[in-house]
Amino acid sequence: MIEEFGLERMREPHVKHLRGPLWEMRMRGRDGISRAHYIAAKGQRVVIVRVFVKKRQATPNREIDLALSRAKEVLR
Repeated sequence: MIEEFGLERMREPHVKHLRGPLWEMRMRGRDGISRAHYIAAKGQRVVIVRVFVKKRQATPNREIDLALSRAKEVLR
């Protein structure tokens, strides 16, 4: 879908803004529901900072906090 439409045109339920520069890509596969937290860096560059298997309805704050701390390192 990203190749076909472009990341900037992706919307919910596939992509969701979380906090600050952090976005969440939602994926579903045979093994369950996964999430990839990413930031859009300079230009066309996207950096995935955290991927995890989701087990609860809400995204755990510790996952968001970990992804944000990694994003700060990338954006320096």
